[in-house]
Amino acid sequence: MEKSFNICIVYDTKRGSTTHLANWVKEGFKESKTDLFVDVKRVHEVKKFDYDLFIVGSPIYWEKPLKTVVEFLLNNQDKLREKKVALFIVCMAQLFGKHTQKYIQRRYLKPLEEKTSGYIVKTGVFKGWLKKPDYNEKERVINWVKEIIFSLETN
Repeated sequence: MEKSFNICIVYDTKRGSTTHLANWVKEGFKESKTDLFVDVKRVHEVKKFDYDLFIVGSPIYWEKPLKTVVEFLLNNQDKLREKKVALFIVCMAQLFGKHTQKYIQRRYLKPLEEKTSGYIVKTGVFKGWLKKPDYNEKERVINWVKEIIFSLETN
């Protein structure tokens, strides 16, 4: 990864768990690399696109990514076309075990991937919660960030 790499973590949320995950992603980058500039923004706050990497996150409600996140990807396809993109979702489906992995890919990630015009470097699926943050997910998020960094450094 070249010096002073600029990253924008874009997300939306209904109950706050995706906000926690977006901030953990930022934390993961800051712990791993010092030569990074990382912004965290909700989809309606993104005004500029002069970042090297966009990380786009959505919770899953009623079996779908949030409409605002899907619309962000659709409305900004031209601006994201030459960008590297990582996608993550926050859902409860992993509670049902490994048998749900194909379902998660097909129903939750695929709609976001299909709307993404940039080069997808990584996708991630993280467990949400209803009341209190699940700090066990933080380690998984940090490891996912390390995988993104490795992917960027080797490509």
